[in-house]
Amino acid sequence: MGDLFGNKVDEETLLSWVSSHCTEDEMREVFLNMDIALKYIHEHGYCVDNFYPTCIHVLDNKPDHIQFDNLLELSDDPNERKQMIRQDIFNSSFIQIGLYTNTLKNLRPDFLKENFDAIAKFVPEGDVPYYRGVVQRGATVYFSEYAVERINKDLNQLKKELNEVSSDSTDEEYVPNSLSNDEINNKIYKNISGMREAAFINVLIIPGIALISMIILGIISWIILLK
Repeated sequence: MGDLFGNKVDEETLLSWVSSHCTEDEMREVFLNMDIALKYIHEHGYCVDNFYPTCIHVLDNKPDHIQFDNLLELSDDPNERKQMIRQDIFNSSFIQIGLYTNTLKNLRPDFLKENFDAIAKFVPEGDVPYYRGVVQRGATVYFSEYAVERINKDLNQLKKELNEVSSDSTDEEYVPNSLSNDEINNKIYKNISGMREAAFINVLIIPGIALISMIILGIISWIILLK
């Protein structure tokens, strides 16, 4: 198994992990962290090339240690880049719904879109609006961002119910902050920076070496002509 933290790391596929951690709360926790890792990958210029749950691993049996095995560099074209991110978010939601409902082997995107209401009965009720937005409307929203908004909404509602806000004060909203797991993801996806450094070398340094070589050859040719 991979040695990401200086110690031996146990890897279990997401498919295997879910089969032994099948409560709704356990599954939602790992899906939330999967989304946080996905957002991290996007922010570092990459997307996921294969979402099948045998190509996603839970490390050391910790739901916040999520490793996507196959990454692909995002396009430089803004429109294509946006589409790649949208597709990743859809694929992630699709996998989550398939695992919640135990229908992943037979589930198809078109069938899910057309029969969303019936299938959504088997996912956490509070998350149905999120999945609906992604599956049926193509929303480009991260699950972790939705979760934060939902928490803040619930807290603000509770605050009002408890009359913690006086009548002469302003109702201050809780400012949403996206959940992050950077310390762990920096270690799991440290190869991303390595790939970027390699790309930098290929784009800038190698052409520079070629240019210097041409200049040297030109100087040598000039010296020979003067003799």
